[in-house]
Amino acid sequence: MRILFRIEARKLFRSPAFWLILALYTVSIIVILSGAEAFMNKVVGDARKNSPIPIPEFSLYAFPYIWHNLTYIAGLFKFLLAFTIILFICNEFSYRTIRQHIITGMSRESFFLAKLLSTVALSFYAASIVFGAGLVLGFIHSGESETINFSAKLFFVAVYFLEVFAYLSFAGMIAFLAKKTGVAVIIFVIYAFIAEPTLGFRLPEEVSWYLPLKTFGRMIDVPNTSLMKLFEVNFSETVKWIDVVMTLIYTSATNLIIMLKLKFSDY
Repeated sequence: MRILFRIEARKLFRSPAFWLILALYTVSIIVILSGAEAFMNKVVGDARKNSPIPIPEFSLYAFPYIWHNLTYIAGLFKFLLAFTIILFICNEFSYRTIRQHIITGMSRESFFLAKLLSTVALSFYAASIVFGAGLVLGFIHSGESETINFSAKLFFVAVYFLEVFAYLSFAGMIAFLAKKTGVAVIIFVIYAFIAEPTLGFRLPEEVSWYLPLKTFGRMIDVPNTSLMKLFEVNFSETVKWIDVVMTLIYTSATNLIIMLKLKFSDY
């Protein structure tokens, strides 16, 4: 497994496109997470001037709620990592490296495992950024009493890892089926940003509830900030096990499809 990871890392690290997308994602996440509270309070401040009721300022960075807040915000930008997976997998077909690997003795199972390791690594990287940002911002903005409970909602970071992994696995499935980068990106964008949202709007709720990307995103619901509570809007403050189980089922299914595609295709 170490050899497979080393092979995949060498491919990724030598790709300028990989570093460009990863840098864009990293900078975007750090800037957005660091500036989210100031931006929200600015918007609320503008609304406060014309509001007939007092609107309090609120903090996104107080422990332990910061973990819920940051993972929800970060989840909005995981599509950048999906593009990385699509590009990386489709390059295997464009440059025929998948055929070369198989000819030189790498089994199809090992090739699948190598791509799975890459997906896990990117998901872990995404979760690590949120965890690091949460620690820094949380300790800066939290009082002593809040810091004591800093780990109370830390499970949101683990759930965020699962959300990203499921999302990237779905993108990887599209890449393996489409094989061409442009086609895969177009299919992914149309499905993720047009087709599934449209289906979710038009289908009955008991049917749209089972759509895959909607399921992944539903694990981490909109945070219940003081502003939400002021307007008596309540969202889930925890993670529902049914959503986790459904995400695991979808992720297993997408990776099974990838494995079957590899096993029965002629490269």
